[in-house]
Amino acid sequence: MGSPRRFRGTGPADFAAGKAASLPIVPGWDSFSIPDYFKEHFGDVPVLVENDVNIMAFGEHRVNWPDCEHFLFVKIGTGIGCGIVVGGGIRRGARGAAGDIGHIRISGHDEAVCRCGNVACVEAVAGGWALARQLTSAGVPAGDARDVVALVRAGNPVASRLVRTTGELVGEVLSGSVNFFNPGVIIIGGDPALAHEQLFAGIRSVVYQRSLPLATRHLQLVPSELGDRAGIFGAAMMVAEHVLRPDTIEAMVSDGRKGPSPIS
Repeated sequence: MGSPRRFRGTGPADFAAGKAASLPIVPGWDSFSIPDYFKEHFGDVPVLVENDVNIMAFGEHRVNWPDCEHFLFVKIGTGIGCGIVVGGGIRRGARGAAGDIGHIRISGHDEAVCRCGNVACVEAVAGGWALARQLTSAGVPAGDARDVVALVRAGNPVASRLVRTTGELVGEVLSGSVNFFNPGVIIIGGDPALAHEQLFAGIRSVVYQRSLPLATRHLQLVPSELGDRAGIFGAAMMVAEHVLRPDTIEAMVSDGRKGPSPIS
């Protein structure tokens, strides 16, 4: 039995079907069958398909917060997404769209057109591409979220104010998630999280103001400890757990196979 292979993408993934779904940021991948593609090149091997924020959530949870039963990982990058961990497992929803908080509508931004086609999505105002665009329009050239972070770290006041405002907008969305889900820990990852002082000041100010006191009493809201490595840890652990699942082992035994090939 071959080792499972993972395709890392940005956007919802239909986990059961093994297809990316509705990817406005990566056009051309909608409903593309990733398992079929890999089977053409590698034969009959198991192929697991997952989106990036779920993999990052899994890695951060397993490495740093394994005892947390209700856990959210929010990635602020080109887009904005949220990985949900309950009882040690990723919760994807009925079709894999759970946690797609980037397309929650926020008030006062009807002029912001999102790549999904709607207006006033938080991603259209606070996503990395939106931040770079706003800074460039204000006369401070920025190509992407990393440029924004570099400007904040260099002490640029326009970039610093923008990231603080970004935190408040993300906090507006997260306050609803806190009231609804009541997580014990929320991890913030992605490039803007590297400018964590301004970003977290904005997030905390709104989350603790608008969420119920009972929901925030023991809430921990912290930056990712794994950073860019969260997805690597998550993918490796999810592959290992898949290979060692009882039903996977039973299938190998019934097929008379010796075991999975080493992961390359």
